[in-house]
Amino acid sequence: AGKTKILIDAGLSGKRIIEALFSIGENPSELSAILVTHEHSDHIKGVGIISRKFNIPVFANKKTWEAMEDFIGPIKMENMVCFDTQQEFEIGDICVKPFPIPHDAAEPVGFNMFVGTKKVTVATDIGHINRSLLNSFEMSDLILLESNHDIEMLRVGRYPWPLKKRISSDIGHL
Repeated sequence: AGKTKILIDAGLSGKRIIEALFSIGENPSELSAILVTHEHSDHIKGVGIISRKFNIPVFANKKTWEAMEDFIGPIKMENMVCFDTQQEFEIGDICVKPFPIPHDAAEPVGFNMFVGTKKVTVATDIGHINRSLLNSFEMSDLILLESNHDIEMLRVGRYPWPLKKRISSDIGHL
């Protein structure tokens, strides 16, 4: 939105994220913020590296900060931004409204982002759809919704049983 550019999660290596951004014509040094949905490694692996290299603020709720802090390395205090999951906030030209999602993490969230009359919703790693989520999705102009496994492939795949059970649970993945 205008000059405001937000990266949601950073689960790849810093090098791969930088390469991916450049491949789509975006300069990582122009990022306004990194928003973190939850602390699982496939969502935070490059958070610390990108923040340190380009001096970018990282936004996460308190429980997510507590759960990920030891895994992302040191981040400048002024770049550690804590939000309340029930409270909207602004990053440049974008109004961000986090909302809770059912997933097996400390306090996982999705994001509604508003620019003018447009609403974009991002929700990853959802265990199941409920009324609260549907309310958060309502009136979105664009929704990025992740569903990342095939039930049959999961059933016959090589993952250990406890992981299969977690992924397919109500707090796993769609």
